[in-house]
Amino acid sequence: MAHARLIVRAPFALAAALVCGCGSAPASPSTNPPRPLPSAGSAAPKPAPDPIAAASSFTTFTSARFDLSLPLPDGAAFRVDDRTERWLVARHDATNSVLLVRTWREDEVGNRARCEARARTWRDLPAREGSRLVSASGLAVPPDHDTLVEVLLGPRPTNGEPTDGFVLAFGGWAKRCFAYVFATRSANERVVMERLAIMVDGSLRRMRFQSELAPARPSRDGLP
Repeated sequence: MAHARLIVRAPFALAAALVCGCGSAPASPSTNPPRPLPSAGSAAPKPAPDPIAAASSFTTFTSARFDLSLPLPDGAAFRVDDRTERWLVARHDATNSVLLVRTWREDEVGNRARCEARARTWRDLPAREGSRLVSASGLAVPPDHDTLVEVLLGPRPTNGEPTDGFVLAFGGWAKRCFAYVFATRSANERVVMERLAIMVDGSLRRMRFQSELAPARPSRDGLP
């Protein structure tokens, strides 16, 4: 009788173990199905590339007034005014950026310091005071000019304020002067740095002047 009772109770003990999961038998795959992999559509979208920093395309603007050609990244989005001011002014509203370019003649032989001083009498330009100098280098743009190119960041932002960035390039040769000033702003300092690098290497360095334009035009040095 004792043996019979063991035989009868064993199936009930095994069933209870399977129900509570206490037995050593592996769990059925159906009781613990694998989680499905996230679909491609559920991934977080990547932020759109910055239109200037991406430099996916350049458009060259030719200024008859200043006898120069100017490459601009994302050039179709720049609004260029080459008529109403003393400067060629190119605005890129999507990135809070503005570019000022000008060539002119002085009555006396000058240099980049004198050319910069004159340029600052015509328009408020970014100041060096309080800014962080990233780099400074000489550049033969226009040819023969003693142009110095400075890349600067504004004061270190606080309380989530955006970062300002500038390119200041002034040069002089004989009685000629040149100025190239770019200013931009973004909440991302890295993006600001990338924009500045693109404007120096892709725009400023690749500028062309009268002697390289076709057809050549007579000088209009008497213009203001």
